[in-house]
Amino acid sequence: MKKIITGKQFLSALLFLALIVTVLWGKEGQKPERMVLTWESDPATTQSVTWRTYANEDDSEAQVTLVLPWAKDFEKNAVTVDASTEELTTEEGVKVFHHTARFIDLQPGMHYAYRVGQDDEWSEWNVFQTAGLDQEPFSFIYLGDVQNEIFDKASPLLRSAWAHAPGSRFILIAGDLVNRGREDDKWNNFFNAFGFIPRMVPIVPAPGNHDAAREETADDGIRDIDPLYLAHFALPLNGPEPDDFKETAYYMDYQSARIVVFNSNNVENEDQLKWLETVLQNNTKPWLIVTYHHPVYSTGRDRDNKKLRGILTPIFEKYGVDLVLQGHDHYYGRTGKIVQDKTVANDAAGPVYAVSVSGPKMYGYNKTFSHLMRKSVGETQLYQVIKVTPEALHYESWTLDGRKIDAFTLERKEQGTELVEE
Repeated sequence: MKKIITGKQFLSALLFLALIVTVLWGKEGQKPERMVLTWESDPATTQSVTWRTYANEDDSEAQVTLVLPWAKDFEKNAVTVDASTEELTTEEGVKVFHHTARFIDLQPGMHYAYRVGQDDEWSEWNVFQTAGLDQEPFSFIYLGDVQNEIFDKASPLLRSAWAHAPGSRFILIAGDLVNRGREDDKWNNFFNAFGFIPRMVPIVPAPGNHDAAREETADDGIRDIDPLYLAHFALPLNGPEPDDFKETAYYMDYQSARIVVFNSNNVENEDQLKWLETVLQNNTKPWLIVTYHHPVYSTGRDRDNKKLRGILTPIFEKYGVDLVLQGHDHYYGRTGKIVQDKTVANDAAGPVYAVSVSGPKMYGYNKTFSHLMRKSVGETQLYQVIKVTPEALHYESWTLDGRKIDAFTLERKEQGTELVEE
């Protein structure tokens, strides 16, 4: 005899199923993803971490504790920090929640363990290291555009860079982190490609044209960066006064170097240019490094950023910038020391300029500035490892198969620096 299910029973079953789905989705929605370390303040005593969930939890928080040789139960000594939360709706119509926690009053040169989450839904524990004393050596990774086919074809390069230099203190990316900053799936590919690395090694990003919210320039002449880009990173608020440059132009002092991030999407903005000059002029560190997206000496075919070059190079030369790290042109190039668009002696004052690409998208070669290049390489995904002490800055560019294609050292002398080619 067949059992007949009444409408009331069917409705009850449906409601029960909906309850199960809600509970499971709620649990899954609380799971932290896209965790990334960044800085908003002094890298020696602070650390910020951002992450994302699909469920809004007002009690999202992070825990941090000093790593000790005998400690394994981190939660016993951890300090709990409340997180701030920002709600966004992606272009696909999905509501997401980005969280930021800030660890302060940390000790310089120490290892810390941290995790993020709430209630009983936590991430794994990860470890980071605070900046140490100025005289201590450190290294960082410099990447050009990641941008295209990130998960499929950029992953090996990104992971190889970290495997080559696992002690790097941060990863600097010179713009175009993704191909379309407004599309959430592109960011999903970005973080999946990097894997756990941004959970342990902070990212220092500069905004590229593909990270912008739209292709056209805004009415006020300032090109906006997409909210998804900004939501994924918590960056210093020491940039130009207009809110338009919030977290897209900033600087940080890391041991013996000042790292300045410039928003080259808005190169003519007077507020940003005045800020840039002030930050460069007030530098007290041995090394001055500037990064932005669009190169002043283009390596990519049919490109020539005359306006950018005319504005920026006199400023760099005036205030003693040592190294300029760029992207955008998808063809590797590195100059000698340049002053007034000409190569000068290795022991003269003048910046060295580099353009690199880490993703698979490649351009043809621009011969316009070939006379300025000490090294040019096309059709090759590359990463750079830069080692810094107060006395020397050593730069190396590497391929995926472990070939060093370029290297030089800037040595600090009594009267300035000397470029030593390898």
